Amino acid sequence: MNESYTFYSQKASTYSFKLKSVSFQIKRFTWYRLTSFLLIFIPLTVWGWNGWLTVVASLIPAATFFFLVKKNIQLEKQKKKFQVLKKITEDELLALEHRFSHFENGEDFLDTSHFNSYDLDLFGEGSLFQFINRTSTLSGRQRLAGWLQNPPLTKSEIEQKQEAIRELSAIPNWRLYFLANGHLFKETAELNEEIRRWSETSLNLNRSAGIRLLTVVIPVLTILSIIPAVLGMTNLLLFLMIFIQWGLLFSMTKRITQYYQFFGRKSELLGKYMQLLEFIEERDFKAPYLAELQKKVRNPDRASHIFRHLKKLVSQFEYRQNVVVTILLNSIFLWDVRCVYKLWDWHRKNRKKLTAWLDVIAETDALISLANLAYNQTQFIYPKIHEGGFTFHAKQLGHPLLHAEKRVCNDLSITGWSKVGIITGANMAGKSTFLRTVGVNLILGRTGAPVSAQEFVFTPVKVYTNMRTTDSLLKDESYFFAELKRIKAVLDRLENGERIFVILDEMLKGTNSVDKLNGSKELIRKLLELKAVALIATHDLKISEMENEYPQMVFNKCFEIKLENNEMIFDYLLTDGVTQTMNATFLMKKMGII
Repeated sequence: MNESYTFYSQKASTYSFKLKSVSFQIKRFTWYRLTSFLLIFIPLTVWGWNGWLTVVASLIPAATFFFLVKKNIQLEKQKKKFQVLKKITEDELLALEHRFSHFENGEDFLDTSHFNSYDLDLFGEGSLFQFINRTSTLSGRQRLAGWLQNPPLTKSEIEQKQEAIRELSAIPNWRLYFLANGHLFKETAELNEEIRRWSETSLNLNRSAGIRLLTVVIPVLTILSIIPAVLGMTNLLLFLMIFIQWGLLFSMTKRITQYYQFFGRKSELLGKYMQLLEFIEERDFKAPYLAELQKKVRNPDRASHIFRHLKKLVSQFEYRQNVVVTILLNSIFLWDVRCVYKLWDWHRKNRKKLTAWLDVIAETDALISLANLAYNQTQFIYPKIHEGGFTFHAKQLGHPLLHAEKRVCNDLSITGWSKVGIITGANMAGKSTFLRTVGVNLILGRTGAPVSAQEFVFTPVKVYTNMRTTDSLLKDESYFFAELKRIKAVLDRLENGERIFVILDEMLKGTNSVDKLNGSKELIRKLLELKAVALIATHDLKISEMENEYPQMVFNKCFEIKLENNEMIFDYLLTDGVTQTMNATFLMKKMGII
């Protein structure tokens, strides 16, 4: 039993117990509230109206009732938090059993025209994204997807991320509570985008100095006008001040509505960001990458404190949703105008910092997903990054999405540019899976995450794949033409000096065998000329003869099968040389097709 399983099991048990406990308290407090509410009316029922005696006797149960209401709100928040924590830990226990279909799969990031993500199953059902994604914010989710689509290429950035992921993986409790607070409020894409636009929008408030003065003077005069009204001297001053307040409110209706549309109904999301910023600020990080992120939200002032102030202002502005409360507050304190001024002042001072703060949350959220992968998959290792000439050296390299008990691992070493590996083998022998294994681990390694291998040294390089080219009726494109367009695109980039690892599964599938062989050979020559590194899987054994033409550049690998007792035996092990066994005819006979 590994450390992660023990941790999640204990936490799931703890949160289950606490959830039951707080649920019981809520039920008990329901009766307390009902009793205290009924006691409010007992003095009036027993003594009738007896002036201050009745009022005082009713105030005690009334105060108790409101205390219990507040307590109930706190208990409901605790209940929701324990529910989220319990679900997170139970989901991770399923993940440790290699069951991850309950996680969000990122299908909206699917792009069949992308350089590699469609071929390598980076997004969609059963994808790498679904396997590793644990983000609790929309921005974090987008950041993680962006890393998979376009991971870093520099050794320094990758190694800094590795160090950050190592540190985060060692603090599972901190990660758990960060994610729980992130999941307490489910933000929408619309809300997230609106808050991000705050930093780009400059708000105007004409005569702001005068408005500030009015928000102080008018409420003071209104409160002073209450005194003669209470003393029975005159109500005229109070009515005049209320009339002035509502006159000012009416004159600023358009501006108030604009600000409410801009800031209103976002207090819960702001509260979520505030708590996540507090988690980042309060942790003592050692990794330089994390320390630099933390610095952005700590200095010169703590971002969480500024967010807390904003949340308070927005919550106050949202009082206007209650008609009774808004009439009372706007009649005495010029409330909506006051809120507009304070929000304008906050936005003026802090809007340009918003993007940086939200980026820190997104970055941390995405890093946590990779740290969670490292914590759960203890058999994975952090690769070593090589610079100065191409190197790919892997021992026991396996596909991270395959269950550990079913994962067959292989070794592969490539040194230097202008290298092409030809991989042959029968149908279902493991060629395509191996190509994806190489591609996925290269992508994973570039993000700074651990990979499925015993040893892994690689040069950060762009990965281009052509494995699932699709035709397009809308674009009036044939399958073959679509494939040629993709190949042309990578050749153009190679000619522009980019260094690319090319992965091809059965080149030029959409043409006849003679054209296919000739075209494939010419393409390999072009790849060698342009100093690419490539792995090419094929059923055409003639292509393997290019090893004789380019003995230092082209090498052959294969996956063999055995046919015994009318059955096929697959070992999925990569060996040197060219396959000697094909199985298409065998399969067709076995299925009764021929």
